Amino acid sequence: MRKLTILSTLALLLAAPAFAAGTHDSGHGDVMAIGKPGDAADIDRTIEVTMSETDDGEMLFAPRDMTFTKGETVKFLITNVGEQEHEFVLDTPAKNEEHKALMAKFPEMEHADPNAIRLAPGASGEIIWTFANAGEFQYACLILGHYESGMHGPVVVNMDSSTALLVQDAAFTKGSVKALDAAAGKVTIIHEELVNLDMPAMTMVFRADEAMVARLSEGQNIEFVADRVEGKLTVVELKE
Repeated sequence: MRKLTILSTLALLLAAPAFAAGTHDSGHGDVMAIGKPGDAADIDRTIEVTMSETDDGEMLFAPRDMTFTKGETVKFLITNVGEQEHEFVLDTPAKNEEHKALMAKFPEMEHADPNAIRLAPGASGEIIWTFANAGEFQYACLILGHYESGMHGPVVVNMDSSTALLVQDAAFTKGSVKALDAAAGKVTIIHEELVNLDMPAMTMVFRADEAMVARLSEGQNIEFVADRVEGKLTVVELKE
């Protein structure tokens, strides 16, 4: 009987750390349906995400929806501007629902996967992510009650675009050439909002082919169309 008691106690002690840590490593591995952790050297664009609450109890992400292209690597800069703890989790709707149910059973759990981050009020963090597959996915906060209060939104990942963009249907964007790297086929542009890419005004490095680079010079004011070509932000048209 004494031997059985010792073995039972030992089993409980070995199991305890899995719960004491209060974190959840789901064992996804490096590749998931929504993609995989990205390399900082391959970042195509940066998205700023805020998490907050309203006075009437609604909990919000901004932006409310996101669209990407297969192969694109995105840096998410995430800030909790609210007064409660929140998390940002990228996954399929089914996986998020599964994790949400698990967290309802174990509310002390905290995600520790590369596709997720949990932040205290006022804290900031980042996720670098490569969207390896096209499809419809989701971002969400899975803390008990937060999803139900509005903290989720769609993530759409489209197939690779190509230079077959119909320019006549695209809006030209105003910008100024800050720098040129002809050897690398890159141009740095200070630009206004890129409506077709849902990108705010900022300074960004774009790819450009040799013929396009030849039409540009530092300090030049331009109107251009940009799109994702093979997962890279690329200048595909200049207004004459």
